[in-house]
Amino acid sequence: MANIFEFLMYSTVRIESLDALKRTIAIGTGFFLEKKLDQEHSKVILISNKHVLECSDSFAITFNMIENNEVIFGKVIKIPISEISKNLFAHPNPEIDVAALDCTGLFTSLFPNMLFFKMIPYEMLATFKEPELNVCANVNFIGYPDGRYDTKNNLPLIRSGIISSHPKFDFNGLPQFVIDAQVFGGSSGSPVFIDFTFENFKNNIIDITDKKIKLLGIVTQTMIKDNLLKAVTKSNCQRYATEENIGLGVVFKSTIIKELIDKMPIKL
Repeated sequence: MANIFEFLMYSTVRIESLDALKRTIAIGTGFFLEKKLDQEHSKVILISNKHVLECSDSFAITFNMIENNEVIFGKVIKIPISEISKNLFAHPNPEIDVAALDCTGLFTSLFPNMLFFKMIPYEMLATFKEPELNVCANVNFIGYPDGRYDTKNNLPLIRSGIISSHPKFDFNGLPQFVIDAQVFGGSSGSPVFIDFTFENFKNNIIDITDKKIKLLGIVTQTMIKDNLLKAVTKSNCQRYATEENIGLGVVFKSTIIKELIDKMPIKL
């Protein structure tokens, strides 16, 4: 039986931006989120950064396949997605690097019972009003640092860090916070999670009846030695310079993801 973090690993995908000749020009991370519309209908939404999803008007995601109701890790199918701009819903604030793509029809109608992936429930989004949320809390994030992943089984890597800036405040005036973690190119779009049950345990508040995992936000940038912010994507879509990573990453808060999803048009 999969634990919660294994489940979350399966919701995260590697996004390969493609040029006109279908060559990979960028690598980023995205994750699937489910928003229930009613008892029978849900939206399947791909969440990532603007600089990942706007890098090109087409990208590809490689999925593990399902055969006879069983996932076959390493047996993959690459799904190209084109004309992204027609369906992309980006946050209107140019300083907020978050975007969403409605993939409901593609994955539920065109490829029924073929693709293996999980979806993060909308209810898992943190509100940032949680009393357990504080500075120095442990976090985990999932993605493809420097493009690295388990190529044989087509699975991302889970990494860890701590919250470095006070999460109840907006770092530098934007709805974001800083984590002390090694964030490299390819990590853009990585979902960031916190285990409140573990944080309570650290503070001698023991309640094992409810494992409270929340999605805190999405990785967007890394801090470099000259204290500038640089988008972290392994691509020709970003200008590169020789700079030193100082082990700090910037995360846009889950409240922004909620705001974006809530404003998306509803289509049944």
